Amino acid sequence: MDIELIMNLIIFICALIGAVYGIYNFFRPKKAMYLQMITSGVTCLMFAELFSVIYIATQEELFGGYHVGMLGIIGSFMFFLSANYGQMDGLVDDKSSAFIKTRITALIIPFVLAAVFAGFCFMNISLEIKIAVGVVTAFIIPCAYYNFKHIIIYDVEVGIIRSIRKYNILAVLYAFLIMFKFIGEYGGIMPLYIGACAGVALVSLIILPVLKGGVAAWTI
Repeated sequence: MDIELIMNLIIFICALIGAVYGIYNFFRPKKAMYLQMITSGVTCLMFAELFSVIYIATQEELFGGYHVGMLGIIGSFMFFLSANYGQMDGLVDDKSSAFIKTRITALIIPFVLAAVFAGFCFMNISLEIKIAVGVVTAFIIPCAYYNFKHIIIYDVEVGIIRSIRKYNILAVLYAFLIMFKFIGEYGGIMPLYIGACAGVALVSLIILPVLKGGVAAWTI
């Protein structure tokens, strides 16, 4: 069986398990919308990988550029971003000057991701693929910024952010793994591709259980 098909199938199965876990635990009355949005992000990844599996199985080749599956990847980061920016950021950052250092420090991750993409652009890859990956990267960067910001920011007294720090670490890792998956896939670097796929699969499997363990400590 083709290695690309195997790796995408593994990610699909892990994301499917993760999505079912999240829907069962978080789509219930009185559950926080934050949890439901993260679950929706994992579900988007699951559908993206479902498309990839079907495409590779039927076409027997890798993608040549932008494809529908990328919308699932974009959707996952949009839900993660909406959760952290829309639901959490206002609770921990009152936009005062006290958090300027944190906001600036958090820019490290976007700069690193931009540098990774810049390196990708110097590879011998078609312009169409570079543009397609660039579109996805544009959604990855702001999402990773807020995830990293919530890792390093001073916590509020009730410990809302501190208790879900492990989730945010996994979310930042997910952002980098998706970038490395693109590089390995389109650059023909199979060890990197396989490692990144394995990492994405693992993150999609454990991120919601880790999040559930964190929110169990919420006191509000």
